[in-house]
Amino acid sequence: MKQVCLANAQITVVEVPPPICGRGGVLVRTSHSLISTGTEISTTGGGGGESLIVKAIRNPHLVRKVIERMGTSGVRQTVDLVRSRVQSALALGYSAAGEVVEVGRDVREFRVGDRVACAGAGYANHAEYNFLPVNLAVRVPENVPLSDAAFATLGAIALQGVRRLNPTLGEQIVVVGLGLIGQITAQLLRIAGCQVFGVDLLPSRVTLAKELGMADGLRPGETDPHAAILAWTRDRGADGVVVCATGGDFGLLNRSFDFCRRKGRVVLVGDVPIRIAREKIYQKELDFFISCSYGPGRYDKAYEQLGIDYPIGYVRWTEGRNLEEIVRLLAAGSLKVAPLVGQAFPVDRAVDAYQSLQGGERPIAVLLDYGLIVPAAPPAARALQLRPAAPTSGRVRLGVIGAGGFFRAVHLPILVKHEGFEIRSIASRTGLQLRDLAVRHGVPMVTTDANEVLNDKDVDAVMIATRHDLHAPLALRALEAGKHVFVEKPMGLTTEECEQVVHAVRRSGLLLSVGFNRRFSPHALRAKEQLRNREPKTIIYRVNAGALPAEHWLRDPVEGGGRLTGEGVHFFDFMRWLANADPVDVRAGSAMIHGEPDPDNLCAAVAFADGSLGVLVYVSSGHADLGKERVEVFSGGRTVVLDDFRSLDVHGGGAGAHKSRIVEKGHREILDNFYRAIRGEDALGVTAQDGLWATWCAERAVRELHQPREIAAG
Repeated sequence: MKQVCLANAQITVVEVPPPICGRGGVLVRTSHSLISTGTEISTTGGGGGESLIVKAIRNPHLVRKVIERMGTSGVRQTVDLVRSRVQSALALGYSAAGEVVEVGRDVREFRVGDRVACAGAGYANHAEYNFLPVNLAVRVPENVPLSDAAFATLGAIALQGVRRLNPTLGEQIVVVGLGLIGQITAQLLRIAGCQVFGVDLLPSRVTLAKELGMADGLRPGETDPHAAILAWTRDRGADGVVVCATGGDFGLLNRSFDFCRRKGRVVLVGDVPIRIAREKIYQKELDFFISCSYGPGRYDKAYEQLGIDYPIGYVRWTEGRNLEEIVRLLAAGSLKVAPLVGQAFPVDRAVDAYQSLQGGERPIAVLLDYGLIVPAAPPAARALQLRPAAPTSGRVRLGVIGAGGFFRAVHLPILVKHEGFEIRSIASRTGLQLRDLAVRHGVPMVTTDANEVLNDKDVDAVMIATRHDLHAPLALRALEAGKHVFVEKPMGLTTEECEQVVHAVRRSGLLLSVGFNRRFSPHALRAKEQLRNREPKTIIYRVNAGALPAEHWLRDPVEGGGRLTGEGVHFFDFMRWLANADPVDVRAGSAMIHGEPDPDNLCAAVAFADGSLGVLVYVSSGHADLGKERVEVFSGGRTVVLDDFRSLDVHGGGAGAHKSRIVEKGHREILDNFYRAIRGEDALGVTAQDGLWATWCAERAVRELHQPREIAAG
C-alpha cells in the first residue's frame, strides 16, 4: 500500500505492507486524510522547524542519554544507533476517513462496510489502509462526504478547546489565530450561541471566517486589536479568549490576557510559548486553561489502545464522543468544512500537497485523496518483496518477528554484520518502520503478518523479539513450522506456557535458545571459571533498575508480565548458571507503599539444590549514577565481584582484575552460539529448560510478594 512519510527531511510516498487487523479494532481503507497545517508542517520543517543543535539545547536530557550510551556501548555503536533513529522514516497524519474492510475479534461496535472517521497519530496515518482501535473510530452517516469526515480529528481538537472555555449563550469570545483549528473553533462557538471576534495575520482568513458566521475580526497591524476588542465589547473586554495560533511569539499569550474582562477565561489550544506575566492574570483574576488534544482519553493507553471507555456518567465528553459530536454537526449542516479546503491531491502527489502549504498565503486545509472504490476491499497481501533473496552458502536464513527498539538497537547491528546469518524477512506491526529497516539493511521481504515468516520454506530459524505476551505462543508456532527458535526473554509469562514450549522442543527435535545473554559475557565466563569446584556459593545480585513510567508496557500484567517476570528472569537465570544447580525454593519480600507491596523495590532469595543461596536485590529508587548491575559471589575463601559487566575483580587468589571500556553483556556471543549450535559445531548454551527455570523463579517470587504477612509487635 502507499503511505506518506518524512524520511531524511523529505516528504516521500512509499510502498509498505498494509497493517493486520488486531483483535480490538478495525482495518479501514482510507478515502481521504487531512494534512494538519499546524502540527504536521511544524514536524516536517515547513513551520520554522528547529535544527538538531537547537533541539539538543532545549532537550539536554537527550544529550545526557547519548553520552551515557557512549559510556556503556561505545562511540561507534552509539553513533550508529543515533544515525538510524535520525534517518528513520516518520509516519505522518492523524485525521482521516474511510470504510471498514475488516473487523477484529471481540469488536461489536463496527461491521464491514461501515463508513468511519479515524483519529490518532500512529493510527489515522496518510496511508491507504489503517488499523484503528475501537475508541479511535466513529461511524459517519451517508449524508456526510468522507472528505468532510476526514476533518473530525481536527474538529475534536477545536471542540475540546471550546469545552475547556465552558462558554455560555451570548458571551463574546475572541479567537486568536484563524488557521484550520481557529476556523473550526469560531464556528463551534457560534453554534454554542456566542459572538465571535477573530484575529489573524492574514486578512483572507478573517474574511472567510466572517463568511462562515463569525461576527467580526481584524488583522493585527491594521488596527490595534486591544482597542478594537474593547470597542466591540462596549469597553467590557471579552468574556473569553481561545488561542489557536502556532509559532514562537513569546508575547502572544500575554497579549491575549489583555483582551479579557475581569474574571475572564483564556484557553490555549495552539503551540505557542508559555511565559506568563503574573500581573496580566493576577490583576483581573483571569482563569487560564490548557486544552489537551482531542479530549479525555488522549494519551491513555487503556482508552486508546485497549478500548476501555470512560463511563458517560463520570466523563461526559471523551475524545471518542467529541469525534461523534463533530460528525453529528457535519451531518446537521451546522459545521461547514468544505469551504476550508484549498485543494485535494491524489496521494501520489503528496509531495505537491505539502509544498502547497509553504509560504504566507497557504491554503487553510489540504486533503489527500486515495481514490476509494466502493465497496472497499481488504488488502490482497501483507508481505512486500523488496528484492530477490540471494542464494545462501552455509548461512542460517533467519526470519525475525518483532522489530521494536531493543531489536533495532541490539540485535540488528549484530545480525547484519554476522557472517553466519542472513536475514530473509522481518515481521512487525508497523509497515513503514519495517520498510525503512529493510531498505537500509538489505532485507528481501517485510510483512505485517507473522505467518508470512513462519510459513516461509526458505527460513531456517526464527528470532522472536515481540512484546512478552507473544513469546511462548509464537515459539510454539515456529517449532510446529519446523524452525529453530531464538526467543527473547522471558520465554513465557507463566510456567505453564514454558512447559508447553519445553515439550514442543522435545517433540520437534529442533533447537530453541532464550536471550539470556549475560551468561556469555567475557567477564561472566571468567567469573565462573574462578568459582569452579567451589561449592556452595552465596550470590548477591544488586540491580539498580531505575524508574519506569506507570503506563510503560512492561508493567502491564498481560502484555509485559511486570518487571520481575519481564526483566527479573535475566537475574534468576544468571544466579542459577553461576550456582550450577537448579532452584528448590524462592522467598521474596518488598518495600511497602500505602500498605501494598512495591514490585519495583524488592529482595528475592533463591535456594539451590547444592546448598547455594542467591539473593536478588532489585530496586528502582536508586540514583542513575550508580551502575545498573553488580554481582558478588562468595565461595571457598574466594570472592568474585562483577561490576556492571564492565569489570571483574577476584579476591583470594585467581586471575586478579579484568576491565573493559564498555559494558560487555554477551549479546554477540549468544547469537554466535545459536548459529554454531544450528550448524552442529557447538552445544546450545541456553535451552528451553533454562527458560522454564527462570520463569519458575519469577512466578514464585511474585506470588511471595503478595502473600499476606503477619508483623509481630515490637
